[in-house]
Parts: sequence; structure tokens; C-alpha cells
Amino acid sequence: MARLRLFANLREIAGTGSVEVAGSTVEEVLQGAIDRFGGEFARALEPAQVWVNGERARAGAPVSADSEVAAIPPVSGGAMLVRSPMAIEIGIVATLAAALFGANAISLQWFAVSVFLVVALWVYDLVSAAERRELDLAFFPAVASALGGVLATYRFGANGMAAATIGGVLLSLIWSLFLHRLRPIESVTAGAVIALSAALGASALVILRLRSREETLVFLFVAAVAVLVSWLSDRSEMPIVDPLVAMLIGAIVGGAAAGAIWAPDVLAAIAGAVAAAVALVAGRNLGMLIRVGGFFSEGTLPGSLSYLDGVVLAAGAFWATVTILT
Repeated sequence: MARLRLFANLREIAGTGSVEVAGSTVEEVLQGAIDRFGGEFARALEPAQVWVNGERARAGAPVSADSEVAAIPPVSGGAMLVRSPMAIEIGIVATLAAALFGANAISLQWFAVSVFLVVALWVYDLVSAAERRELDLAFFPAVASALGGVLATYRFGANGMAAATIGGVLLSLIWSLFLHRLRPIESVTAGAVIALSAALGASALVILRLRSREETLVFLFVAAVAVLVSWLSDRSEMPIVDPLVAMLIGAIVGGAAAGAIWAPDVLAAIAGAVAAAVALVAGRNLGMLIRVGGFFSEGTLPGSLSYLDGVVLAAGAFWATVTILT
């Protein structure tokens, strides 16, 4: 029998996150689950996206005895929701991107404020998505880590960045000592990773702006192009390439174009874009693991800012590369 993994309200209705169901196709597996859990489960299952072994699957897709079928509803209560992906998801990301581009052009101070607000919103979105699959996480340590990263880096540069990153992880670990719900190892690990990512991403963006407005512009362009092409690939009915591959290609091409226009050192900018591309994919996968508990090559993830999952890590990779090479 295939293993059916359930998330969000499907998990709540069924009373379990994983169940063995007989069936040779996706449709048969889902029908078996409906027969077991009833009409409420069937109604909740209708808008869900389904994957088989990490690949989006249609109703007639074959399923073997060792297959893992995952059903993830695109909408769940209690957090920022993606009810209309075309309008809401890309609209929110575009607004945040515009804020960063604009603040970068105005001043370092405004850019630092914008970075903190964007990272704080991303943390809220990520934590809320994780909680919908019953993974308890704390919002405050990660946001405090981002704020500490912005302030410490603005004042002390790379030394402040290092202190804020280490301090963010320690704060997350200490915080878990005082709340019993945060003590399971998955909560501890995910909380520490989010705090580290928030501190590192916020710090890297600020220190990159301290180096050069032009280099910051190059990175923002790289991230924007990568997110856009990945989103278009993910939403296409017949994608030419996998969304993660599209993200890689978009980041590298965007880096080459932006580097030629704005970067003081074109080769360093391209190398930074390559490093950022790898970090974008790594961060996207890490975000999938926290949001839904598994790795999936495509499909809408819970939350409205899932495309920022990789950007926070990519900022650090880009900054480190251009710093080393220049």
C-alpha cells in the first residue's frame, strides 16, 4: 500500500499526518482515503495539490506500493493565505521588492529599515505556515535576530554581522528552554535555522549596502529575476524546465546582465550571482522542509512569501563571494 501524507486541515480532519492506503493510481489512493475519512475530508481534499514522490501528479498517475503521495491544501486558516496566487502572491513579493529597490536608491538608513520589515514579514509567513502543519515555532527570536543583525551590522560591520548571527541562534535555543511546546527536536532545529537565516540575510543585505549601492542593486536584480522566472515556471501548465532549475538559470543570467550594467567588477558580480543561485535553491528547499515537512520540486507552498525562502540565504552567499573576489 502507498503512504499518503496529509497536511493542514486534511491532517486535522483525518486525525493523522500519514496513513497507508491501497491503490494503483493517485485517484484510487485518494478515493480510499475519502472512504475512510468521510465527506468532510473529501470536500477539504478538492482544492489540494497532490505529489507522488516529490513530483506533482494527476489523478491517473500510477502509484506503487513504496510510493509516497502527499496532499497539501493551498489554503488554510490562521495565516497569510494564497487564495488567488496570480494576484496576491506575486503582488506581495513585487511590493516588497519595490520597497527594497526604492530604499536602496534613497539611503542606507531607509534600506536598513526596509530590510528589517521584509525579513520580519518573511519570518511571520514561514512560522505561520509551519504552525499549520502542527510544527510549533516561536516568532520573537527570529525577528529579534533580524533586528539585531540590521543594527549590529549597521554599527559594527562584519563583526556585528557575526555577533548577531551567533546571538540569533543562541537566543532561539535559549527561548526553547522556557516554552515546553518548543522543546521537540524538530521545533528546536527549525527555530534555530530560521533565526540564523533571518540574522544572516538581514545582516548580509545591510553590509552589502555598506559596501556599495551598485552591488546591492545587482543582488536585488538577481533575486528578482530568479524569483520571477521560477514563479512563471511553477505556474505554467507545461513548464520548459523545473522551477528550481529556472531559478538557477534566472539568477545567473540576471547576474550577468546586472553586472555588466551596474557592477564595479563584472566578473565578481557574475561569480556572486552563481553563488546566490545555489543559495536560492538551497533556501527554497529548506523553506519547503519547514513549511510542509518534505521536498517537492514544484507546486504552491503554504504562505504568501515562500519565494523569499531562498533570498535570505542568497544575500549572504552573494556578499561573501564579491567580498572575497574584490
